Amino acid sequence: MLTPRFKLTQDENHVYINVHAPYTNIGDTEIDVDGENFLFVSSPYFLRLRLPGRIIENERSKGSYTCDSGDFNLTFDKENPAEHFENLDMITSLLAPRDIPNLNPNLVESLEEDGITIEDSSENDNGNSYAYGFADKVTVEFHEIGSEFPQIFELKVPERVPKEERNGLRIEYEDSKFSSDHYLADFFDEELIAPYLAAKMHWNDPEFNKDADFNEEEVAVLKELPNKHYLFSKNEHKQVLLGLIDILFGYCYDKRTTLNDSNVESSWTINKLSSTLSWFCSFKDMKQVLIACYRRALVYPIFRNFELCHKVKNDVASMFRKGKKLIIKCMIEIHQMFNTSNDARYILNQLYIKDYLVFLQKCRTEEFTELFNNVTNIEIVKGDLDLDLEELEAAADMVQQEETEVMENEMAVRMASMSLLGLNKNNDIYEEDSDEETDSSSSSDSSSDSSDDSSDLDSDDDPS
Repeated sequence: MLTPRFKLTQDENHVYINVHAPYTNIGDTEIDVDGENFLFVSSPYFLRLRLPGRIIENERSKGSYTCDSGDFNLTFDKENPAEHFENLDMITSLLAPRDIPNLNPNLVESLEEDGITIEDSSENDNGNSYAYGFADKVTVEFHEIGSEFPQIFELKVPERVPKEERNGLRIEYEDSKFSSDHYLADFFDEELIAPYLAAKMHWNDPEFNKDADFNEEEVAVLKELPNKHYLFSKNEHKQVLLGLIDILFGYCYDKRTTLNDSNVESSWTINKLSSTLSWFCSFKDMKQVLIACYRRALVYPIFRNFELCHKVKNDVASMFRKGKKLIIKCMIEIHQMFNTSNDARYILNQLYIKDYLVFLQKCRTEEFTELFNNVTNIEIVKGDLDLDLEELEAAADMVQQEETEVMENEMAVRMASMSLLGLNKNNDIYEEDSDEETDSSSSSDSSSDSSDDSSDLDSDDDPS
């Protein structure tokens, strides 16, 4: 059976359900409403929803079918008029009944009824120190996954490297890959970096609508995801949120350095800049994850600039300020990039992105506000990165100053030489002119004498 594309909207007293089922026989369609439960069956389609509030089927209920579009348009009354149904646009979280595990209520804090439960203690932390994937829940599904996908993962055998050792190994590897020449070239080439520092992300445009509906492609992804209930320890829940920051930093870096026009290299960029996706790392606090993001942004991509990292951090914060719908849309875009990547990055969707798409639909709005504040309030300085950036810049400035002084000295010597040469030439000209003047005087004198002589001859020849 196929899950049809669907959309739910509401007003004060009604819920409107649109089901897109173009290849069905309307005579075989069954629709059933029972409080929070909605059922639509029409071969080859099957749709079962669990709504965030109760609706009723009565004499005011309406239904119609549009043959041209293949859409069922249904209207039901809310059992409690004026009740607002939360998250009607969170497609996956509406699918299938919720499966709440049998837990001791004294040990858990339920964030929302739709499927995130956090134990109040850390006793439920995954006991496997070699696990990885979303919330470190993957333990035995893959064998030597890093070796099988070397173009995706830098850690080759996560099942042999304990989680607490991965960040240390990652840092050592990044140190070996860091290019001081590349960093300094981008540091001094202000014209190269300027367009990317000045870029504006599309979600910060005044006309951007953060509440826009999911488009058809986005709905197609969300409706195919399995609805899950997540049981986390507090540490696991925190790691999931920090991993989200890590992934979105790579996404925002790509958007800024492509001027909002992602390309065939974008999936590589997001994958490479994320320690979560490249090293199966997890983090303990916000500053640790942001330092990792900055480091990788100065080691791997084509543009390696510290101020650019600041801009990207602010982009991440602005995403959380817009709310979870934007973040879900961005994660869907990442999912699509990985699915169409030539380097089999679909495996990252299996390990991380699909679960993030389900998880995000269940998060509270307050969590995104808290993440916005945390990202905004953390300040990263160059010394935090342990890449000796300030020392490199100081040494480069000194070399540049010395080169400038040498050039200035060479120029001064050349100017002095030209001045002396000019002076010599002027002296030569003056002396030649003097000689010519002397010769001219002599010639004039000779002419005068000759003239006198000629006068004498004429006088002698004059018959008078």
